[in-house]
Amino acid sequence: MKRVLVFAALLGWSALASATVYKWVNAKGEVQYGDSPPVGVHATVVHLLGTAEPSAASSNAASSSPTLSNAAFAAQAVAQAKAERARQAVDSDVAAAHRAQCANAKQHYEELINGRHMYTLGPDGKRHYLSSAEIDAARLDAKKQVDTLCGSGESM
Repeated sequence: MKRVLVFAALLGWSALASATVYKWVNAKGEVQYGDSPPVGVHATVVHLLGTAEPSAASSNAASSSPTLSNAAFAAQAVAQAKAERARQAVDSDVAAAHRAQCANAKQHYEELINGRHMYTLGPDGKRHYLSSAEIDAARLDAKKQVDTLCGSGESM
C-alpha cells in the first residue's frame, strides 16, 4: 500500500515538474513568472532543469495572442505617465481659475455692500445711478454668484 501511495505521489510530482513556465515583465518593470502569461504581454518560456520543450500547440497559443515587446510596454508606460501629468496640470489650472473667479465675485460683492452711490454706464457713456431697490437686487445677484462660485459655506 505504501508503494502505491509513493508511486502516486511521484507521478503527481513529475506532472507538476513538467509544466511550462513563462517569464514576463509587468507594468512596474518587475519580472513575473507563471504557468500562463497575461494577454498582450511578451512572455518567454523558461527552460527548467529536467523539463521538456513545450508542445507546438501551447507555443502557438502563446504566440498567437497579441504581444507587446518590452520596449513597446515601456513606451506605453511612459505615455500613460505623460497623460497622468497632463491631467494633473489641467486639474491644477481649473482649480486656479476657479479660485480667481471666486475672488472676483467676492470683490464685486464687497463693492456692492460697501458702496453707497452705485451707477451703471449708459450707451452714451453717462452715469445712470441705481435706486435702492436696484442696488439691493444687484447685491442679491452678487451674493448668489459668490455662493455659486465659492460655495455657500465660505466666509467673506
